[in-house]
Amino acid sequence: MSADLTCKYMGMTLPSPLIAGSCAFTQSVEHILEMEKAGAGAVVLKSIFEEQISNEAYQSMESAGDYGDTRAIDYVRQYTEMAAYEKYNQLIRELKKNVRIPVIASIHCHRDGDWADFAQRVQEAGADALELNLNLMSADPKMTGEELEKQYVEIIRHIKKNLRIPLAVKTNRYFTSFVNSMLKLRKAGADALVLFQRMYEPDIDVEQMKITAAKVLKEGDGFNEALRWVSIMDGNIDCSLSATSGVVTGEDAVKLLLAGADTFQIATVLYTRGIQQISVILDGIRDWMGRHGYGSIGDFQGKLSMRCIDNPEVYMRMQFMKYFAGIE
Repeated sequence: MSADLTCKYMGMTLPSPLIAGSCAFTQSVEHILEMEKAGAGAVVLKSIFEEQISNEAYQSMESAGDYGDTRAIDYVRQYTEMAAYEKYNQLIRELKKNVRIPVIASIHCHRDGDWADFAQRVQEAGADALELNLNLMSADPKMTGEELEKQYVEIIRHIKKNLRIPLAVKTNRYFTSFVNSMLKLRKAGADALVLFQRMYEPDIDVEQMKITAAKVLKEGDGFNEALRWVSIMDGNIDCSLSATSGVVTGEDAVKLLLAGADTFQIATVLYTRGIQQISVILDGIRDWMGRHGYGSIGDFQGKLSMRCIDNPEVYMRMQFMKYFAGIE
């Protein structure tokens, strides 16, 4: 029996559930063609960062000198922003001429702004979908969790308002009531949830006495947390689910699919093991399906999600307590 890896994601038909996540490899037509050949079902382009655009605009204004005219300053800022957006959209147009798999644009922002306009531009350039990375954090003791959650909802509604292509929302796990919060994001317009965003983590150089960035290329990092919450969300929300933490092998991918994921994304393993690891992962899925008698992804997807098993508490803290109680 040949294994059919075709799957559905946000209404799109993908040749496999493996999505090349946003990373340095997904800003190159050559690399993306190689990923498609290896079996990737879709690709998420390297994110365009709000801070990056703002910084480039600021540098352009500084190099241009002090105009003393706010209209001139605004022109320089807008020109810089438009140039960055056009470069991104040109990549989309080029990819749509050369690849057959879905091309998903990616925005990384931390506040509301002009992203609705940019979302429409990537749509016009031919993007098949848009992934919105929301990284909203607050160190303000006066801001409540409800107020922060409201910001998420408002940004999604703003971007979704005139968007015809599907919108995936990539978020972190830091919500007090995660399921309830995700339902609000879905109601605001999210067509998929991507669990989880890899957060920036600071570190301290004790010799240089300065703040640095922590290492991010850790294989397997965050896998079990994504597994838990994909399983919990399956059946609790009527949108696509994509897991994007820690997949290294075909067995890892099978676990996420069994937990209820529609797709899974890889990025770190592309750096550590190369693009050829895509074929290795997919071959691992096919091998497992063959050994267990499954012909398609739909035959086993979600079979071990929280809603489908007899003892759903194994995904919660009770099993944690039972496990550690037995360790001497």
